[in-house]
Amino acid sequence: MELIYNTKGFVDEFSIIRLDGNISYSKDPQRTTVNRIYIYQNGQGSVDIDNASLQLEKYQVLLIAKGQIFLFSDDTSINGYEITFTDAFWEKAPESASNCKSVLFNLNADNQGLAAAKEDLDELLSVAAMLELESRGKEYINKTDSLAAYLKIIMIKTANINFSLQDRYNSSDRKIYTQFLELVSQNYQKTREVSVYSGLLNISNKQLAAISKKQGGISPKKIIAGMIVNEAKRMLYFSASSIKEIASILHFSSTEQFSHFFKKQTSLSPQAYRNTGQF
Repeated sequence: MELIYNTKGFVDEFSIIRLDGNISYSKDPQRTTVNRIYIYQNGQGSVDIDNASLQLEKYQVLLIAKGQIFLFSDDTSINGYEITFTDAFWEKAPESASNCKSVLFNLNADNQGLAAAKEDLDELLSVAAMLELESRGKEYINKTDSLAAYLKIIMIKTANINFSLQDRYNSSDRKIYTQFLELVSQNYQKTREVSVYSGLLNISNKQLAAISKKQGGISPKKIIAGMIVNEAKRMLYFSASSIKEIASILHFSSTEQFSHFFKKQTSLSPQAYRNTGQF
């Protein structure tokens, strides 16, 4: 594993690492503080992301959103690139790239491991290689803009791969479902009410339920609950916050209400889950 670049203009915002086999991450789950894209022609082992497990194979793009918990298996081997960037990229990127956030980094497990066609993966790797070449070059005044432009291309091409893997993506239902996932990822700590999201989408609860079931296989209520539970687990595992504090952060009216909700979803109380010492 070789660090290729962490430019001064993107300190703590952007980096690219070339992976040539085994990767050495902690044997304990990590909560990522950056968004991650892995592009590789060969992959072995597996990775757990929140509560989902993904087998690493050939010609894949792996996406891990900021805030998610991930853990690679001991036998993981990846030949390709790891690109990381903070949310500052979305603020600087043009709308065409920023729109990819709702498609690729919406905490939806369906989007995390993308099986690319060989020609699409080769094209992505060629852009990553150009990004590497650019990052190794001499410093100049607009270098960070150039690096951001390459990242934009990678983002858009990855989104296109995602589009091609999803039937009826361009349908109005699919667009509404993607918007719903983005809204939930932004607001799940504040509200659990399905009616709030259907209102923001200007559709009825019944319409949202039908679209969610058709496009994602589960109800809107379960999607919202899943994101809340995953965040609660992250805080229980990684923070020293009390159960009461976590309940407040997640906008539950009381510790008892939060505990009841958590136990209903996981069969464990928050304290019992924390005591397991496992994510």
